[in-house]
Amino acid sequence: MENGDFGDDDFMNEEFGAEEFDEVYHDEGSDPDYTESDEDIDPALGALDDFTDDEGRSICSDVDDEDISLSALNDEMDTFHADLRAASGFKKPRRTGGRRQIGDEIYSFEIRGLLGQANSAYAFGKLDEAMKLVKQIIHIEPGVYSAWKILGEIFKEKGDKRKCLLAWLTAAHARPKDWELWVMCAKMSLDQYGTDNRAYKDQAVYCYNRAISAKPENIDAIYDRALLLKELGSLNKAAEGFVTLNRLLPNDMSVLKELAGLYIQMDKVPEAIEYYRRSVEHFKATGNPDNAFGWSELNIFVELYCLEKQWAKAIDTIGSVGRWLYGRATETYWDKINGDDREWDGDDRPRRCMVREFEAGRFQKESYYLPLELRVKLGLCRLQQENMEEAMHHFQHLHTEARNSPTYSDLFQEVGDALYGGGHFNEAISYYSVVVEGAVYLDRKLWFNMADCYKGLDNIEDAEDCYGTILEAYPKEDEAMMQLAGIYEVTGRKAEALDLVNQIIAMRREKEKAEKVMKAVTVTVQQAEEAESLAFFPNQPISERVKRKRTGILSEAEKMEMNAKRTEQTEIRYRKLEYLRPSMEAGDPEAVKEWLDTAGDLVDDFRNTRALYPHERKNRFKGFMTTAQRRALALGETRRIEKMQDRLKQSLTFEEEEIEEPEHLSRFRGLDFDTWLYIFMQYAICLAKYDNYQDSYDVCNAAKDANVFYHSKKRTFIIYVTWLACAIHVGDSDSCSTLSRWFMTTFQFTTEAYNLFTASITASKNGLEVFHNNANQKYLLRQIKAMDQVLTGERKTGAANLTGECPSGSASGEKYVPKEADVGLIMLYAHILASGKSYLSALNYYTRAYALVPGDALITFCIGLAYLHRSMQRQSENRHIMALQGISFIFDYYDIRCGRPEEQQEEVEKDVQPEKRQEAEYNVGRAFQHIGLTHLAIPYYERVLQISEENTIDGDLKWEAAYNLQMIYMTSGNAKLAADVTERYLVI
Repeated sequence: MENGDFGDDDFMNEEFGAEEFDEVYHDEGSDPDYTESDEDIDPALGALDDFTDDEGRSICSDVDDEDISLSALNDEMDTFHADLRAASGFKKPRRTGGRRQIGDEIYSFEIRGLLGQANSAYAFGKLDEAMKLVKQIIHIEPGVYSAWKILGEIFKEKGDKRKCLLAWLTAAHARPKDWELWVMCAKMSLDQYGTDNRAYKDQAVYCYNRAISAKPENIDAIYDRALLLKELGSLNKAAEGFVTLNRLLPNDMSVLKELAGLYIQMDKVPEAIEYYRRSVEHFKATGNPDNAFGWSELNIFVELYCLEKQWAKAIDTIGSVGRWLYGRATETYWDKINGDDREWDGDDRPRRCMVREFEAGRFQKESYYLPLELRVKLGLCRLQQENMEEAMHHFQHLHTEARNSPTYSDLFQEVGDALYGGGHFNEAISYYSVVVEGAVYLDRKLWFNMADCYKGLDNIEDAEDCYGTILEAYPKEDEAMMQLAGIYEVTGRKAEALDLVNQIIAMRREKEKAEKVMKAVTVTVQQAEEAESLAFFPNQPISERVKRKRTGILSEAEKMEMNAKRTEQTEIRYRKLEYLRPSMEAGDPEAVKEWLDTAGDLVDDFRNTRALYPHERKNRFKGFMTTAQRRALALGETRRIEKMQDRLKQSLTFEEEEIEEPEHLSRFRGLDFDTWLYIFMQYAICLAKYDNYQDSYDVCNAAKDANVFYHSKKRTFIIYVTWLACAIHVGDSDSCSTLSRWFMTTFQFTTEAYNLFTASITASKNGLEVFHNNANQKYLLRQIKAMDQVLTGERKTGAANLTGECPSGSASGEKYVPKEADVGLIMLYAHILASGKSYLSALNYYTRAYALVPGDALITFCIGLAYLHRSMQRQSENRHIMALQGISFIFDYYDIRCGRPEEQQEEVEKDVQPEKRQEAEYNVGRAFQHIGLTHLAIPYYERVLQISEENTIDGDLKWEAAYNLQMIYMTSGNAKLAADVTERYLVI
């Protein structure tokens, strides 16, 4: 509400300015606990001008003092008699009711007299006279509650609700504890609509705040304020209001329903689940009076679990709470049945009666009926658990019970969406079809999903009809036009595809022109156009599906001619790649961009040739939504359409032909398959280096699936090596782990494969977390069990299968059988356990490796480290003996590394490489420092520095040793030695 709302009809003169109203709004008796800002109040209140009568005439303040009502005289006489009693020695009557609040003050004789007259005038319908008297009261004393209240009633009688609201807001400020008046003002504020609607809603929130401050347990005010805050988007404050209501009204399901909706929007679903769980426990304990918790509440409870993807919890909740609602809570044996929901079958036979504890006839048959909404949710949970058979068993009830009921169309669509998301296209179409049959208006999302399902089922004609139906209702739906153009292109109707693409480009150009015009018009015109655009795409009735006539198929001669043109284009693009290759490898940005675009077109051409992917014939339609087009998407949709337009112009009449099986060919499009593999791999590497590494993974995966590469072990090996190189380059530890498993599976029980796993993980980001995760730990344990099973001849539970192939020369398909234990596999598993701080478990495998290779320095060193780390753990039973064992193995490692047998120590030491000696000295010193024996670590660190000064060493450890020495000296208080070491070795 703005100041100008009153115009010439101002209802307060200038002498009643901010000073008088400041007394009303900021008096000392106002609520001290209230912290809200008065900025939320209507701004017109701060500038109330002269009250006027119906003709707009200013009402003067001349009122005869003798015109006093009888009630005022009686009040005056009461005061006189009280004073007289006090003067005669009698006590004055005490006030009762506690502290006097604002608005209850004893006003002057004149004010009370005027109030009595104003009340009388208002009671007899003399509104102008009453307003005149009220205005005189306000002139004398601005903070009189009754005056403002009467003034509001006068404006209400006159039909001026805005001025009534202003007067009552002022009255409420004069008496802040009048919570009923605050609530009335809040409701009146919500009744005010116009350009300043948001301001009125904020004002209503302000009034509700004041009402709740006056009466903190006002349930209706708290509820209305929470709903209003939710409407305004203040979700946190709205949630706090409903939490307060839940405290005042525990287990009120209407409150919990609102609270759950808010928590869903705030992404706090677990908190909503906890509230519902407590309510279920409460109602189970109290017997669910008045059926406060019913099936609709259970539906919301289960939906919360589904939002958190806790499918098992949702299934268990439907079973346990559903039985309780039916009075079958004692039948807990149903919880023991996993994998199916026979409890809720329509009949006892064949599945329910197979349960031994089930007693037919004990409960009514209806108590085993599940409402459709919950049955659908149960099916959705089973579908998410990949239990398709049980899911369809539930979904079938929709067809039998609600096929002809439009009430359940949303359930049919929900089931269809779930099946579509899971790739069950045929089943999804059966449920989408029911929705389409009963729909009045066309749902574009539904028809797009149906089109995707048809494409997934290789039914291109029906997919085309779906896009055509969308365009019948929405002729300017550019996404449908693009998809339809893609179908035309792949099915050979290049002219029709080009026509659609040209239409899209023309539409976009018109849209750009319109946007430029929109920027030049005034704000009023913009609002009008925006309002018009809201109905630009109104709901359109579903039109009949029209079959589109397909163009004719080219003759064999035309096919050969077009194939020759495509081969020529491929060779030209390859020559362009070779021309750009030096600049691309040098990192020239323009050359890289051109090279990626050209290689992407070649890869897409190869990828969309069906004969090269015979195992994907069921998914014949590929379109061009692959890596190159995704890169174009990143550049912008306009660029993508233009590329499609250029491609169509180049091959306007080309029909994709079925070439002979690739295994009988050595070339495709004029290039041999090794060249194609080079293009794929170089393209993947460039994407990883300069663009999107996820696209590089897609390219490698596409190459892997091509039969001309898949059946060649050499080419497959190259693909995986390139794939792993891309993952290492971008530091993708998860992909490094997954790809390394292929090498460890293909080259099973080969030490080099396990070394490759370790090297790739350590070269990536977050390598340690991925290195010792449960998946890798379980995988390697199964490999060790498989090896032990072969070597011992005893069956091991959980052992992996033999997957490694024999070396060249062995029988084809024969699996490699290890003759001895692979130390690399055992050590790798021990390292994973040690990195997860399971040192005792790691010692079992370290010592096993030590038994196989007794004199290995690395194994001995790892055993020593495991004992030392275990000695420092809180659970260590005897840390001293473990520390002693660790140091013993560390010294053994030192002797092995430095070549120091019992005799001829000096001669052997001279033959040891300085790198090995320095490594051993450093590791022993670091071990002593680790357990706190720093005085024993110092001589070893000093020998590290001495070796560095006497020799030139690759991977010199002098800086690490010097830094550790400096730390030891500083912590021991010898700053001088620390400074000497720092200046000598650590200062550049």
